Amino acid sequence: MRILRVQPKRDKPDRYNYDINYGVLDEIRSDIVTLEHFDKNLNEYDIVFLPMHSRWRGYEKLLNKIKHHKIKSVMFDNDSCYSDFSSSFYRGIDFIFYRYYDSRSQVPDNGAQLLWSVDPDKLKPVYGGNGIAFNCTVNRSYPIRERIARIIKPTKLIGSDYIKKIQSSSAAIHTNSKILKYVRAKILEFAACGTHIISNRSEGMELYFPDNLITYFTTIDELKNILKSFQPDISIQKQLREITETCHAHKHRAEFIINQMDELLCGE
Repeated sequence: MRILRVQPKRDKPDRYNYDINYGVLDEIRSDIVTLEHFDKNLNEYDIVFLPMHSRWRGYEKLLNKIKHHKIKSVMFDNDSCYSDFSSSFYRGIDFIFYRYYDSRSQVPDNGAQLLWSVDPDKLKPVYGGNGIAFNCTVNRSYPIRERIARIIKPTKLIGSDYIKKIQSSSAAIHTNSKILKYVRAKILEFAACGTHIISNRSEGMELYFPDNLITYFTTIDELKNILKSFQPDISIQKQLREITETCHAHKHRAEFIINQMDELLCGE
């Protein structure tokens, strides 16, 4: 299987969230070409991996060229909640890996959900910890976070500072948003760092961890009580880490992708 991967110049390994968006693709052997300087012969490949919807603004001609070629086109759409799978943009793409449903709560017929994953080797666990981390963007797009910010001070650390903060905390708070009710990749980062997950009820959580390992809250008053009395349980922290390591690493998702691609090519 000969794979070509198209990737924008701006999506570099040192960029924040690169690993969440592209770490799984780094596990798959492929040639890489930038979107801005596309110079590859499509005839030399079986499959081309395409970046998410938002990266194609200004490159519609190239996308149409790929769509009309015999090569199998595969899109990794990490921002589908802002788009519509029934739009003409997606027409002609052979397969779509989506993180979650689109703006109409629909999923494509020619695709499969690609669950979040992490690199456990980059997120070493530190068990126990002190305090509760609340590290995220807080604005009107996340009304629940605005309410939480009134009872616990949020931080906006990134990179190694973010990892150190999560590792040193006994637990970290996760929320969904009014735009997307689905679980975020942060839960895997928390778990890989040996940190408890405190979360509101979010769609898809059961795909990652059983309910008994998550500390849930429904109201802000419930969260207040959790914050007052929370004590780390190292046995739960270790279970979260083990599940992440054995089920949710990039290598596990890469195996899933390759199996899907084998089926796509065999269906020709």
